[in-house]
Amino acid sequence: EPETMQELNEIVSICHKEGQQVRPVGSALSPNAISFQPKGMISLANLDEIVSIDKENMTVTVQAGARVSQVIDALRPHGLTLPNLASIAEQQMGGFIQIGAHGTGAKIAPVDNYVTSLKMVTPAKGIVELNASDGEMFHLAKVGLGCMGIVGEITMKCIPAHNLFESTYVLTRAQARRQLKRLLSEHKHVRYMWIPYEDAVVVVTNDPEDEKSEKKIKDDLLKRLNKQQDSFKPLKDLLQDLSKNSMNPLTDEMLDDKGFGELRDALLSYDPLSGQHVKIVNQAEAQFWKQSKGYQLKPSDQLLQFDCGGQQWVFEVCFPTGTFDKNNNNDLKFMEDLLNKIETESIPAHAPIEQRWSASSSSYMSPAHGTERGLHCWVGIIMYLPSDDEKEREEITNRFKGQYCDLAREVGAPFGAVSHWGKLEMPTSGEHFLKLRSLMETRYPLRKFNAARMFYDPKNILGNDLINVVLGTPK
Repeated sequence: EPETMQELNEIVSICHKEGQQVRPVGSALSPNAISFQPKGMISLANLDEIVSIDKENMTVTVQAGARVSQVIDALRPHGLTLPNLASIAEQQMGGFIQIGAHGTGAKIAPVDNYVTSLKMVTPAKGIVELNASDGEMFHLAKVGLGCMGIVGEITMKCIPAHNLFESTYVLTRAQARRQLKRLLSEHKHVRYMWIPYEDAVVVVTNDPEDEKSEKKIKDDLLKRLNKQQDSFKPLKDLLQDLSKNSMNPLTDEMLDDKGFGELRDALLSYDPLSGQHVKIVNQAEAQFWKQSKGYQLKPSDQLLQFDCGGQQWVFEVCFPTGTFDKNNNNDLKFMEDLLNKIETESIPAHAPIEQRWSASSSSYMSPAHGTERGLHCWVGIIMYLPSDDEKEREEITNRFKGQYCDLAREVGAPFGAVSHWGKLEMPTSGEHFLKLRSLMETRYPLRKFNAARMFYDPKNILGNDLINVVLGTPK
């Protein structure tokens, strides 16, 4: 765990001379262990300084081990914040940019797009600083996956800190399809949460507050107080019904202190791999969301980060869907095909399937790399691990990584969908490998990327099995 860039450089230099494999590891939040290397890993946790904040030019320079939440807190007194956030704030800044993290917003690019310069420690060239004047090398390095060099310091753009007004409500699938174009053009941030087997799409929009925001919040609070509606009731009722013939039937008192995630996990735990059971759980969840519609007004960093809830497996893909001015409807076609397959094959698809959008990134290895004003769609499927039973967890894992992820890849193939780098999985067969490598070569400039790896890391000490299999080796 080096504490300075010089210490990091010395370690990498020794590893290079000895041919010792080493991977940079951050918060280890990526479910596919893209940062892992059993032969050697290096933590940047102690390289966590906020180096400088330039309020006039609206940039922040941080060491790569600083956590996103730490950077946000440091920017707050200066009236600044980061341009966009992923759902988790405990990522380290190095991993945050190197795997191309993203939030949602049709005019907002993934976070790597806002990097203005970076310093990385390379095996062959030592400490290297890159910015836009370095052209293609800079645009390759921004989402370099930690295998061009170990990023130690980052400078990125900031924006003025602001409050967001959040609106949550439920549409039918037909309404969600009809209204999408308008929602993407009218709102700064939009995400859809599709509920398999239910004609319900949860819509969450976020916009900078205006003079009407506080009144809407007060009116909504008053309406909720008058209704005195327990939005958890559909979940609690189903849970009590499922437990009524057990040795210890659940009572209202036993469920009073349970939150949404706990109730959902308890419901799924009865039979998490049964399509029929998941269907009735999703029905109760749809009712919960219909009774939970409302508004919030909070600082942007508090609303753009959200609790994903419970232990889970997530697989996410990204694909182009035209431009901001002319969506080609790939986003809706993908969802229609995916839901149709799920419901036809009775797949135990836990809710929700989350759909988000972003603008193009200038980083060549970003899943959302594209032309100016390009529009990209991100879709994430999920399966929860609702119990501690090892056999059941293994069965859920195998079903998710097999049938469900295979289905998402199959549906995504015609759209050129690629995995989020933090969720990319090792090919499970020769056929899968050939398809995946062909897709990677189509979507990414692998020849240039591997040439850059060869230039900075000719012995490939920064790679691992996943990267070498999927992207090839430096050459």
